[in-house]
Amino acid sequence: MEIIYQIVNDQEQRDYIRMFPIWYKELNRHPEKYQDFVDELDAFKKMNQPSRLEKIDQQISTAQFLMKLFKK
Repeated sequence: MEIIYQIVNDQEQRDYIRMFPIWYKELNRHPEKYQDFVDELDAFKKMNQPSRLEKIDQQISTAQFLMKLFKK
């Protein structure tokens, strides 16, 4: 029951469990797998977040594009 409160109070966990509802069943049957759930969520967040270098590269590309537009 305590795990449910932790998930409900954490927006990222709540959103993740809604995207992957298999965790509802898994955590209800095996609450000791909560740490596996958290680890999987962290790995998912890292995979979906662009790295700092990718963000900087995107910003530079946007700036270069805007400079080309203004030169014409």
